[in-house]
Amino acid sequence: MSPAIALITALLGACGIATGTVLQQRAGQEIEEPDSTRALLARVLRHRRWWTGQAVIGIGWCSYAFALHIGPVALVQPVLVTGLVFGTVASARLARRRLDRRLLVASAVCVLGLTTFLLIARPQAPAVPPAPAFLPLFTVAVVAGTIGVLGLRGTGWGEPARAALLALATGGFYGLTATLFSTALREPGLVAALTTWYAAGAAISAVCGWALSQRALHLGRLNAPVNAVIGTTDPAVAVLLGVLVLGEHVATTPLDLVGEVLAAAVVIAGTVLITRHSAAVLRDDRAGEPALAWG
Repeated sequence: MSPAIALITALLGACGIATGTVLQQRAGQEIEEPDSTRALLARVLRHRRWWTGQAVIGIGWCSYAFALHIGPVALVQPVLVTGLVFGTVASARLARRRLDRRLLVASAVCVLGLTTFLLIARPQAPAVPPAPAFLPLFTVAVVAGTIGVLGLRGTGWGEPARAALLALATGGFYGLTATLFSTALREPGLVAALTTWYAAGAAISAVCGWALSQRALHLGRLNAPVNAVIGTTDPAVAVLLGVLVLGEHVATTPLDLVGEVLAAAVVIAGTVLITRHSAAVLRDDRAGEPALAWG
């Protein structure tokens, strides 16, 4: 199918996952803190907005899976960074707050960097998919696991350093998950795809990435650097594995590589700005300060 369809479905997936997550977070904020985790879970499951969020997340994941099925990982995975922009907009809408100028500029910077990267890289799937190479998958798993263990067990290291290591490992596992999942979706049927070792590996990798991300966010006093590391390592690993494992093509001339690195740097800057300003807005809301306007 056309790469444009893969791009659109990837955008819809990013929007659905981010918006659904915001709906669930909002539902959790509307519930009074109970005495036990079980009571909290019971109240959350009775909340209509939480189930709405879960449905939106489910639709988003289906759209994302379809994008991986029809498009190259090197195209689909970088697009997920737009989820940060969609989540910011959804949060503002649910809080009945307009985006201030800083968040608007940060979102534009992130989208501009991503668009530039994709235009320069021009990711394409191979005409004839080769047999997936196992060594790059194994190498990324071992390296991400080693970095994750260092972040978890690093004695004598400061929390920012450990959070950075855990964020790197998280991005590695998420990029690995996307590649394994895309490989599994090459099978002719859904049942066949879900019963391959690629699907099992994707599930394990996703769980590892999620667990390490929670620890990274807990250690990181400022979530902006952590989110930026995860949000850029994930697509970088996915693009690399897409080329090495799935035979995908991206532009690799010296000039193209320089442009891709610069565009990725712009995406990182936009990601940091969005998460940092979003955290500031959240602190203002909790302090009861007036909602931000366009400025």
